[in-house]
Amino acid sequence: MRILDPADILRIIQAAIAPVVLISGVGLLLLTLTARLGRIVDRTRLLAAERRLADPQARVTLDAQLAILGRRARFIRLAVALSASSVAMIGILITVLFVGLLLGWNVALAAALLFVASLLSLVAAMLVFVRELFQALTALGLTVDGPPA
Repeated sequence: MRILDPADILRIIQAAIAPVVLISGVGLLLLTLTARLGRIVDRTRLLAAERRLADPQARVTLDAQLAILGRRARFIRLAVALSASSVAMIGILITVLFVGLLLGWNVALAAALLFVASLLSLVAAMLVFVRELFQALTALGLTVDGPPA
């Protein structure tokens, strides 16, 4: 192993820590997603309790709303999994960069692939999140307009 001076070590740490900004951004997305999931769970519990006491006609609307909430929860779960995968890949990227620079290995291809995979996972998570938002608007329409004819 080669001997590094303090300037080299500083350069290695800076290069390895740069992707941490992405982790912070994805962390905020995860916070938003888990908050939405919590609201979906709370709303599902409320509607399920309401459904037990409802007349048959009201149950149709409640069943439709519960079905949408189930789909929304699955979308959020997928978005959380994709976001967490993105963070995991960035963590691996940071490790690969740090070890590669420290040991003098050429990790450019591995780093590029990890970064692209992380971004693709993040983009997929955002697309799933947008899909969940459309489902939320569908549920709102059911609440305002009643069940479809």
